[in-house]
Amino acid sequence: MADVKLSTPRLRIVLADDEERVVQATNADLVRFDLTRAKTKWPSPTDAPFLWLTFIAWSALRRTSAIPQTLTYEAFADTTLEIENLTDEESADDPSRDAVVPFPEVPEPG
Repeated sequence: MADVKLSTPRLRIVLADDEERVVQATNADLVRFDLTRAKTKWPSPTDAPFLWLTFIAWSALRRTSAIPQTLTYEAFADTTLEIENLTDEESADDPSRDAVVPFPEVPEPG
């Protein structure tokens, strides 16, 4: 699995305390957005790219336990300083990209 290169977004997040995190989004994060979007009637990622980027960053950080499971999306969105999609700037062949280890259970949004 260490040789796997994903095309899903790799994100740099600057949290409210100026702490920086880098996380790889996976299919689970993208699916969680789609399910939440259907329930909440949010706009599409094309129409609201920052909403989408913020949600998948929150989802990926929660999935990897980099932020508390109790941190709601709304609180995360209100306090996060910056989210940058590193995938836009990296080549898929970049050997410095980390492979993703699958997470066994995906927590419910909220």
